[in-house]
Amino acid sequence: MPLYTITYISRAPEVRGEQRRAFLGSIVKQADRINRQNGVSGCLIHVDDYFIQVMEGPRGPLSETYNRIAQDDRHHEINLIQAGPAVTRQFTSPSLAAFDIAADSNPVFSKYKVRPDFCPYQMAPHSLTDLIDQIAIVCAKLDTNNRRVRTLPPSQAA
Repeated sequence: MPLYTITYISRAPEVRGEQRRAFLGSIVKQADRINRQNGVSGCLIHVDDYFIQVMEGPRGPLSETYNRIAQDDRHHEINLIQAGPAVTRQFTSPSLAAFDIAADSNPVFSKYKVRPDFCPYQMAPHSLTDLIDQIAIVCAKLDTNNRRVRTLPPSQAA
């Protein structure tokens, strides 16, 4: 069965502190239940008040997943960055890798700021693709079988 990938960014609701971890954890729990059945894998990054997500899987289930996300009130201003065929999976675990990152304390994100605050909507497409590729490398180094939401420390960023 051919493999496809979708990458998007969206604005996340403003949640802080322990509510932020619970918020992201609820998304991961719901995604794991549905994605596992459909062969969809990927990585969700919650950086400041944005989501960056890469999803991989069969075309039909992947499109259904993206359409479900587009209707989800936890995502605003959804912007499709890339969609198309993929040769291999970057994210091999059936669990969604999820990371909560503060852009101002993470060197990977600080190099992509175009203003004082990180904003993926203001990035050039090639810069956003490069950032996502760097995130995928970090995700591959970490244990994505652990379903807990992780806060990505600056030391894991390069």
